[in-house]
Amino acid sequence: MNFLFYDDSPVFGGHEVMTLLGVEALLQESSPSVIRFLATHANTVLQEKLANLKSRYPALEIEVIPEVSSKLEALKNRLSSGRVDGLAARLKAHHPDLVIAVQGNIEHSSLALLAAKKAGLRSASYIPVPHSNTEMGAKGGAIRDLFTGYLFRTPDVFVTITDEMGAMLRARGATCPIKVVYNGVDTSRFIPADRAAARIALGLPLEPAIFGMVGRLELKQKQQHLLVEAVAADPELRKSCHLVFAGDGPDSEALGAMIEANGLTSQVTRLPWCDPAGLYPALDALIIPSRYEGLPLVMLETLATGTAVLGSDRDGMRDVLPAEWRFRPNDVSSLAATLRAYLASGRAAPEPELVERVRTTMSLPAFSEAFRSTLVAIASPA
Repeated sequence: MNFLFYDDSPVFGGHEVMTLLGVEALLQESSPSVIRFLATHANTVLQEKLANLKSRYPALEIEVIPEVSSKLEALKNRLSSGRVDGLAARLKAHHPDLVIAVQGNIEHSSLALLAAKKAGLRSASYIPVPHSNTEMGAKGGAIRDLFTGYLFRTPDVFVTITDEMGAMLRARGATCPIKVVYNGVDTSRFIPADRAAARIALGLPLEPAIFGMVGRLELKQKQQHLLVEAVAADPELRKSCHLVFAGDGPDSEALGAMIEANGLTSQVTRLPWCDPAGLYPALDALIIPSRYEGLPLVMLETLATGTAVLGSDRDGMRDVLPAEWRFRPNDVSSLAATLRAYLASGRAAPEPELVERVRTTMSLPAFSEAFRSTLVAIASPA
């Protein structure tokens, strides 16, 4: 079987991580498929990861391409038939059974969907975030959304990561089949550990309760500021919790200034990028107040360690977390109320059934098998 992956996003993120794990699952077959990956020249991290994968699986074919997605990509591709025709000819020359567009959102890699259709090739969109640009807070989002509707009617199949995302694709106009393949995490790394020992190892206080956020420091999407504001505005939370922010990003300085302005410096620990496997057990709960998410790997990793997760009532959090651990999106008072309720509950750990669900259906082996079998079934003749 001949699979062709296409990714023209200049950003390497969690979706690329899962894509490469899926590609590896296909390459591990005793009779491996022909796998070709067209990757944009603008994503050097993706190229490095692909080169590493090829060093272990020489059958992988890599092609660095000049295309790179940009703002108004949907409109640009609609107006530039030459771009579509050029890629269509290149795709057709490889005779793939299935073209897989790796789409962080509906505009990324949309050129491949249009080119595959032009070439008469079967295509699948592998997409974790079908949100509108407006929902994602993108600049000029409302205008950009005017030109994206046709893209939801372009692929032959959508592959997404939660039932919530599948429903969102339907709401945005998708009429083709939708397959769900949950993300997976390495459950051999993310395991329960002694909380006190984990805190001592990181220099964290043994008391009070510790709420943490792990990942890119970007206020527009990840919304670390909501956690700062929720604690700063509530006297009960001020005296009963400590905050940890682990990671780095474009809003690192802005977050630091906000913490200082709200008088929380002594109640906050900032950590650089680190192995989160040692951090999750030190937390009472991971907080995910994001504007939007797919199925956050940090949520799955945290639950796999037996640590609680409190998240916005949307997307993958709604698929996985119990109702009492979810709060209204973009709502500081709702987040504060959920934090207080969690503390009042005695800092409850996840139910064993939830931990088991993550450790089985959302493990790396489960993901690899689901991804492989789903693509094979899509590509196979009817």
